[in-house]
Amino acid sequence: MNELIELDHTFSESKFKTKVDNIFVMLHISLMTNDLTRVDHFISDNVYNKFQERLDRLNKNNQIQMFDELNVKSTEIINIEITDKEFIITVKLISRYMDYIIDKDSKKLISGNNNSRVEKENILTFIKQRDAVDSGYVRKCPSCGANMNINHSGKCEYCGTIYNTEDYDWVLTDITTK
Repeated sequence: MNELIELDHTFSESKFKTKVDNIFVMLHISLMTNDLTRVDHFISDNVYNKFQERLDRLNKNNQIQMFDELNVKSTEIINIEITDKEFIITVKLISRYMDYIIDKDSKKLISGNNNSRVEKENILTFIKQRDAVDSGYVRKCPSCGANMNINHSGKCEYCGTIYNTEDYDWVLTDITTK
């Protein structure tokens, strides 16, 4: 951890863990609401495609995946790898939620548990480019310079440019749930 802090002066363990928790929750909410555009700028193409395929299956079957009472119990950094080009952090995140599928029209339970929360272990991998630009706390559109709220959407509301988080910050590149 010390080497990472030395090489990336913007790194803070507590801020990183908060970011991880927020991205995890936003990704699951995006799955429930059938709208990955809320998180696509925080996730790699691989993770986006994995979740889009899941959404496509659910939509084909006229179903909604539910994660009621979703929360993060704990977040632990389990590995840090530093290469010539990037920083790679693997995190173990323990989550709790009711995990079930309902019919889109009738809202009736199809499968899963809608009575009590289950605890799941999630392994997430985040990558940040070593030459990432420090954009500070206020995010500006790289095209027109307008202020952007990247936590709401990664798309500039003025010119439509997509904020490529990969150039500036940590991006979720893999997620597995046990």
